Amino acid sequence: MAKLLDSGQMRAADRRTMEELGLPGVVLMENAGAGVVSLLQQRLPDWRKQTVLVLTGQGNNGGDGFVVARRLLQAGVAVSVFMLGRCDGLRGDALTHFRVFEGCGGLVRERSIAADWQQFDRLLEEADVVVDAVFGTGLTRPVEERMAHLFGLVNRSGKPVLAVDLPSGVSADTGQILGVALQARWTVTFAAEKIGHRTYPGAAWCGEVVVVPIGIPDRFIQIPEHAIARNLPADLAIPLRQADGHKGSFGHLLIWAGSVGKEGAAVLTALGALRTGPGLVTVATPQAARSGVVAKVTEAMTLPLPDDGTEASVLAALHASAVQPDALAIGPGLGRDAWLDGALIELLQQWDVPTVLDADGLNLVARRRHVIAKLSQGRHAPLILTPHPGEFSRLLAGAVSAAAIQADRLHYARQVAQAWQVWLVLKGAGTVIAAPDGRAWINDTGNTGLAAGGSGDLLTGVIAGLLTQGWSAESAVRAGVWLHGRAADLVAQEGGEAGLLASDLLPHVRRLRNSLSSDTPH
Repeated sequence: MAKLLDSGQMRAADRRTMEELGLPGVVLMENAGAGVVSLLQQRLPDWRKQTVLVLTGQGNNGGDGFVVARRLLQAGVAVSVFMLGRCDGLRGDALTHFRVFEGCGGLVRERSIAADWQQFDRLLEEADVVVDAVFGTGLTRPVEERMAHLFGLVNRSGKPVLAVDLPSGVSADTGQILGVALQARWTVTFAAEKIGHRTYPGAAWCGEVVVVPIGIPDRFIQIPEHAIARNLPADLAIPLRQADGHKGSFGHLLIWAGSVGKEGAAVLTALGALRTGPGLVTVATPQAARSGVVAKVTEAMTLPLPDDGTEASVLAALHASAVQPDALAIGPGLGRDAWLDGALIELLQQWDVPTVLDADGLNLVARRRHVIAKLSQGRHAPLILTPHPGEFSRLLAGAVSAAAIQADRLHYARQVAQAWQVWLVLKGAGTVIAAPDGRAWINDTGNTGLAAGGSGDLLTGVIAGLLTQGWSAESAVRAGVWLHGRAADLVAQEGGEAGLLASDLLPHVRRLRNSLSSDTPH
């Protein structure tokens, strides 16, 4: 299981290592530079014959760059160093390694010196590889214009870039591009990955990410305040299926979904659930939509609801069915009739079982946003919301735009999950899972093939199907998101991402679900 840290947490781990263990910063910097050179040697078998251009900044990332340059120089590699700042602005450990590099015969050119600046185009043209040691995790504001121009030259050159810690221009804390960024082929980061390595769009600029140890003890990044986000699912507790179980042993899921013209949403939710192994699945849907569901899902039962329904008539039909669900999945294709939000709130108050709300279920709840926190806190069973950014914005009554949510996905997901005491799954590239207690994870499976109608409905069914079998909310949500994305990756391996259908995932969902156990998840 990989930890993802923000820049503040990484600085804290560095500081503790220096203050509590007495390991000097110059040693940590030396170890970091050594790790970068090691990666360069591994990825380029003829590395001694390469011409390397090292771009450095004035901070600690620049200090790492001086170590890289010195080690390459001492190995006989043709190396040039171009300083995107002023050498007389260097301080502390970075200054120490600058002086050591110069003492070993190295030459540093400065952007601020006109004669050196005129050399940049030639240095870039001659370089086989560019090492980016400009900002790392320290950047918090947009890249200034002249430096942005230089980054553009590097990107357009097509030369492979090895980024030190993080491609310059990528926010370590949000993954946003701060004006412009260097496109890396490889990124060497230290002790643990950062949020920007896994959160888009920054993740797309990192290339291959390799974590190298530099002397920071694991315990300094394994404490709770550093457990901000993780990939999946090695630490989950997965209940085993009883050998003598029957359909009543594995739970009954009630799906309230679908409407005329949107029967497919209910179908995919049901199929996603069935492939995870619940004993019984019932789909509650309007009478006029029922035949479309029955034709595609023979293994699920159906509960017809009044076509010209009202809050009272639909609730009466649900309760008269005598279904005693172990979990609920509500929303896909449900519609937005004026009376539906009242019926949904009433149902959630009456049936205190694990519940997944998606699609129209979220849009309906958004019309009564003020009751969400109260509703969740009055329940014993978990409430799971699975919005995409647009639905999330509506849940927040438009107070935060979808674009703003995308710019800081982890922050908003954690904030709302804690405030409302819900499990929140913010869908998209690098799906964020946030728990009511403040923990969060960034999922590392999935691809653009999931950006198509129906994939979210299937995910709702997968999560709800696991909840039905008695899985905890954490295990069901994290495993469900992971295997949904992993199934898409397996389908894409067979025929590519474009044209991927949600139903293509189903055989893989079944296999992946069965591969999960308490000790050997895949």
